Amino acid sequence: MANAAGTAQKYFGKANIKSIKYVSPVYAKKFKVVVFVPLESADELSFKMASAGAGNIGKYSLCSFRTKGIGTFMGSRTSNPATGTPGKFEMTEEIRLEMICPRESLDKVINIIYASHPYEEPACEIYPVIVKETQLHKDTALIELKKPVILNDVMKKMNRKIELPGMNIKAFSKKYKRIFIDLAGKTEFSITPAKEKTLVIKKINNIINIEVI
Repeated sequence: MANAAGTAQKYFGKANIKSIKYVSPVYAKKFKVVVFVPLESADELSFKMASAGAGNIGKYSLCSFRTKGIGTFMGSRTSNPATGTPGKFEMTEEIRLEMICPRESLDKVINIIYASHPYEEPACEIYPVIVKETQLHKDTALIELKKPVILNDVMKKMNRKIELPGMNIKAFSKKYKRIFIDLAGKTEFSITPAKEKTLVIKKINNIINIEVI
């Protein structure tokens, strides 16, 4: 199914769904890509990184942060520096260019940096970050059921590999009316505690991950 509501209908039945509440905001796992580039090349490189999927924040694109500084290097005799002379200590003005990038675009963004950067050996750094998403996500939802379901019965309807981290064997025969579905598999959520347990169903790399909180 394409979204959390469709998945809920598939596993629990449309008639048994009391309410669906899409979750927003969420905390998404992304990456910050940092690259050091000459001043005159910063705009062009940022546009190419954006075309590969970097620099998107909510309704805005081409988002970046830039800090000016001095880069130093000394190339070996066999090097071919874009500026300066091999074997000589060099100093040059550079921009520290930072852009946010989702995991699915990371390889493409890094490849375009190395293909487009004017330096023979680009200095590129990648940092994992967690950022706040403010847009509504229809692939993540909290589901309230009219009638409780038994976990064992739900699992029989899942035609894919299932992982049960730290699951107590007694949980399989228990009934649940509060279900949290996360089809993104790349987000962090704060689920408000309730008197009754919440069955959490996540899809991570096409594998269903189930836990009870």
